Amino acid sequence: MKKGEVIGIVGESGSGKSTLMNLILGFYPVDQNQLLINQKPLTADRVATWQKSLGYVSQDVFMMDTTIKENVAFGQELEQIDADLVWECLEKASLAKLVGSFKHGIDAIVGERGGLLSGGQKQRIGIARSLYSGAQVLLFDEATSALDTETEREITESIQRLREDNFTMIMIAHRVTSLKFCDRIIELADGRIKGEHTYESLIQQTI
Repeated sequence: MKKGEVIGIVGESGSGKSTLMNLILGFYPVDQNQLLINQKPLTADRVATWQKSLGYVSQDVFMMDTTIKENVAFGQELEQIDADLVWECLEKASLAKLVGSFKHGIDAIVGERGGLLSGGQKQRIGIARSLYSGAQVLLFDEATSALDTETEREITESIQRLREDNFTMIMIAHRVTSLKFCDRIIELADGRIKGEHTYESLIQQTI
């Protein structure tokens, strides 16, 4: 992968998508071959540094029953939160306009498990959280699979706009339509690469 590239990952259940994601995240040790980051092997002593550059957005984004800004600046002490940076990250995640319409703005409470937000809004909070943490590589693990088609489209377009800031992105998706803006789509089968596609060629294959 090159910096700024957007890669999609597809494959049947059990094909190795989750294993590949966990290897990239540094959760599994690489016992055979090598995982290279900037031409250097991802050894045990480099995993923590690598993980600081990663942002992970899953299907079910964890939300605290507190304010939007505390959910974006996840794990940071309240008095240390950079409100301007929170707004900047919300803007990049295509959520600033909505939050700006709330009476309390970024101090609005999201409710238990984010119950006062829609599924798509929680996904955008997850994206903003990754950006706030300083991530340069964003990983989306079935992030839109539980959303309706229209919300999926909106989230996918939000991800597309992140390309302007040269983020490197890896997207595992159940629905091929989520991968419309990928530069390349890798198809896995039985733990191996079965093929490489463009979005157009993959759509033709599934028709």
